[in-house]
Amino acid sequence: MNTKLQLSKISTLNDINKTEDISALSHAIFPGTHCPLFGVAMIASFIEDLVVLVAGTQECTYYVKNFAHHRQKGKDNFYSVVTNKHDITFGCEKKLREVIKEIDTKIKPNAIMVVTTCVLELIGEDVEGLGRELENEVNAKILVVPTEHFKCNSHIPGMERSLEKLITLMEKCEIDKKAINILGHRQSGVEDTELMKVLLEEGITINSVIPSKCTIEELKTVPKAGLNIVTDFIALSLARKMEETFGTPYVFFGKHLSVERIREKYSKIEEILGISILDQLVEKENELNGLIETVKEELEGKTFIYGNTPMMAFEVSSFLCDLGLEPALIQVRELYENDDIFIDEIKAHHYNPYISKIANIAPMGKVYDTLKPNFYIGHENPMNLMKRDIVQVTLDDSTKQIGYEVPIYTLNKILVSYRQQEELKRKMTAMMSGRGGAAHGAV
Repeated sequence: MNTKLQLSKISTLNDINKTEDISALSHAIFPGTHCPLFGVAMIASFIEDLVVLVAGTQECTYYVKNFAHHRQKGKDNFYSVVTNKHDITFGCEKKLREVIKEIDTKIKPNAIMVVTTCVLELIGEDVEGLGRELENEVNAKILVVPTEHFKCNSHIPGMERSLEKLITLMEKCEIDKKAINILGHRQSGVEDTELMKVLLEEGITINSVIPSKCTIEELKTVPKAGLNIVTDFIALSLARKMEETFGTPYVFFGKHLSVERIREKYSKIEEILGISILDQLVEKENELNGLIETVKEELEGKTFIYGNTPMMAFEVSSFLCDLGLEPALIQVRELYENDDIFIDEIKAHHYNPYISKIANIAPMGKVYDTLKPNFYIGHENPMNLMKRDIVQVTLDDSTKQIGYEVPIYTLNKILVSYRQQEELKRKMTAMMSGRGGAAHGAV
């Protein structure tokens, strides 16, 4: 396929007003995005004593059980109700009821998360109603989470719904104004993050970390905290529900990159908790400002394609634009809350990059040859990039960080990746020159 024709089929930033305006580079997408069932499994597998019951076809139940088994290093708390032709024709309420009661009797869990998949949802099986009915017949709390992949194109809704359902397990508590919850953090070691280090210095304690460090019993006392700090947008719906139900305020402190945004989030936390922490972070802010100047000096005018990272596509791209880099193509899942702010910031630089759907690596080779970017931000086959002299930057470790450490890590990774590739090119050039000289001398 002619690459110019291929690119002409997708929109540019100026054409994007809604998710539906974003198209893929090809009709067949490979490898494609995950489904919401994957998102549910990611969240549910963190909660130590939660039993998960997945109802659906053989493919869905096997997929999620296999994923959870490997993720949890052999722990087996995912159970399956495999639907057959009879269930799809006449419904499977009786089968589901029997399995839930059997799990409740034999395993005696504190809570069962019942996860429905597309087939049951399409035939209109009322699993939500069954869950409410069974609350009076079993000892376990019942949480029903639909996946509805036919309504979306990624795993994100599954994560959001799973987290939001956890409010069912929470109870009203006496508030501890010096305690906080971390919502949305999916890595171990939150105590080692920049944010938590400065909070602990001020006598603030961690009440809970959802979902990466909690049990059913601990979820009951989540409303005890005086503040929810949301570190990933997937937990915003839970934070809003908690504010509505328990009056718990929240601050969204995502993987921000600009000095101003990070300072603003710290200021909000200071205000709500009645503490002073920005003074402890002057050195970090100065370090970041120094790195920003270095990147501007070395990389101004370089171009990039944004691929798949744990961060927000338009926010990262806006930050890189501020540093003097130019976006050639930005790959995204869909438009999210606040993306309009970052899109306007990119437009303010008078850039109008191509925008395409994420997770479609197959047609990218010809795109690289046409756009010739200096950087690729995200995951790809390194050889595809190296042979085209494109610097690859992956940002996976940013998921473990909160605060100024996120942009510090990001900029260091960009600089190191760029310098390493430049050094490799110098060595290769010197090697080839040496060979050429030796050959010339031999003649």
